[in-house]
Amino acid sequence: MEVLGHLIFMLFKIGILASIYSLILIAIMTMINNLKKNHYLQKIIDNKKSSWFRFGLIISALLLIYSFTYWGNHGLGDGPRIPIGYWNIVDNTNWQFSNLKGYKDKDANEISISRFLTKDEFFCGKFDQNHFFYDFKNEYFVLNMRSNEIIEFSNKQVYNYYAVENKLPKASSLLTFEQNYHKYFGGWRFWLLP
Repeated sequence: MEVLGHLIFMLFKIGILASIYSLILIAIMTMINNLKKNHYLQKIIDNKKSSWFRFGLIISALLLIYSFTYWGNHGLGDGPRIPIGYWNIVDNTNWQFSNLKGYKDKDANEISISRFLTKDEFFCGKFDQNHFFYDFKNEYFVLNMRSNEIIEFSNKQVYNYYAVENKLPKASSLLTFEQNYHKYFGGWRFWLLP
């Protein structure tokens, strides 16, 4: 049910954005035509309603396609996700359990995280010690997304020492999934993209 609700909201938002972008596009074409007359632009301006509809349809299709790409897909319903770079994602279930997709710790457990942050090609995270399924032996880790190398740290002090040496975020700077989600998909992305 949450997925259907989110999909309907996304389609409604795409429709509104496409309408606004079509109006802006027609206004820009009108300004250009006022500066330098152009037969093609004049035809579009003379048929504003049909042009607005055609542009809106094209823009709607492009926004819908974008919303399912790596950069635009933020999950539907209770399965939010964040692209973190190098084609990696962090996904979440019911805003409770976050996983670094496709990676395992040194004990072959799927990496479940409670806090994280990315800097350049590095993904710094804190293992979810409260996860009911996995028992992580270490507390923090750093993933080099370029080389896929994971370094694990037994506690906050060891991790902070490594972070300072390598100019990475300290443990106190790591954010929850929800904070990272709003940081990535908030701001201009929230207002200008589906």
